[in-house]
Amino acid sequence: MLKEVGASGQISLGKKFAGQLYDAVFHQDGRVELLPMKVVPAAPQVQENVATYAVKAPGRTPADAASTAENQQWVADHAAEIAQYNAWTSTREPYALRVRRWRQSQTDKPTTTAT
Repeated sequence: MLKEVGASGQISLGKKFAGQLYDAVFHQDGRVELLPMKVVPAAPQVQENVATYAVKAPGRTPADAASTAENQQWVADHAAEIAQYNAWTSTREPYALRVRRWRQSQTDKPTTTAT
């Protein structure tokens, strides 16, 4: 069977050979030989024990409750700033759209070249 090497340096053997492994042998006279190979996983040298982890049941500690109370207090103290930021962000469009519009405006501009 005659195969031509493409511009990318690859050849196609067909779907019949898809997924198979080959050892490429490059001979001094320019021949390339593909030898089908099978991969055999190496036996593990060390037997590892599977780690077991104790899972702590989720529960609320006094520290969790204090942290939640602090967070709620911070939100209450900064409600005006949060509302102002949310209003500001609702008027903004996503960054990706701004970049896309800017790129489009750059391609619409005629290029001037000095001669």
